[in-house]
Amino acid sequence: NHQCSRMRFSYPWLFVVLQLGLGKAFQQRRIANSVAFTRTGERVLQRPSTCLWQAKVNRQTAWNDKYQELVEFKKKNGHFTVKRPSSLYSWILNQRRKRTGTEGCIPHTDEQTRLLDEIEFPWGSGEITWNDKYQELVEFKKKHGHLRAEYHSSLDYWQIIQRRKRNVMKGHSPLTDDQVRLLDDIDFQWDTTRQTTWND
Repeated sequence: NHQCSRMRFSYPWLFVVLQLGLGKAFQQRRIANSVAFTRTGERVLQRPSTCLWQAKVNRQTAWNDKYQELVEFKKKNGHFTVKRPSSLYSWILNQRRKRTGTEGCIPHTDEQTRLLDEIEFPWGSGEITWNDKYQELVEFKKKHGHLRAEYHSSLDYWQIIQRRKRNVMKGHSPLTDDQVRLLDDIDFQWDTTRQTTWND
């Protein structure tokens, strides 16, 4: 560095020549590196499906982790009223945005929607109570004359969950006596192995 400084002041013309020469060499090297990087990039771009697949797997893993966190919260507290601000609260809000198709949000897969329905996820900003869903089922029966909700619909999954609650399955809080009575009042089918005909 000391010698370069002396050269710069003693032979300014020589320093300029060397600087230009080194600058050109550096520029050529940078271009070569850019070409090499571009070639590497081209090889990567030949396998876009691999990158997209990995990104999708990472998103799904992150979603599953947060879903399990929500499941554990519900088991422990019996509700979805998560403290805010928190990462779980933000995740819940994001699930509602996904469901409504908010711009910039990747929609749920059918499996994700099913999993959230299974734990009675409150899609609205206010938590949907058991009575709300029961009334929806009552109205469905008034309109259609039966309780066979559309397969994979939220009402269909709600009925599945009531059977699990009645059987006190792990992860589901049991039904109260009043809830059982209300479901019996509308001839709720507890045993799905019993086949009913459309004429019943």
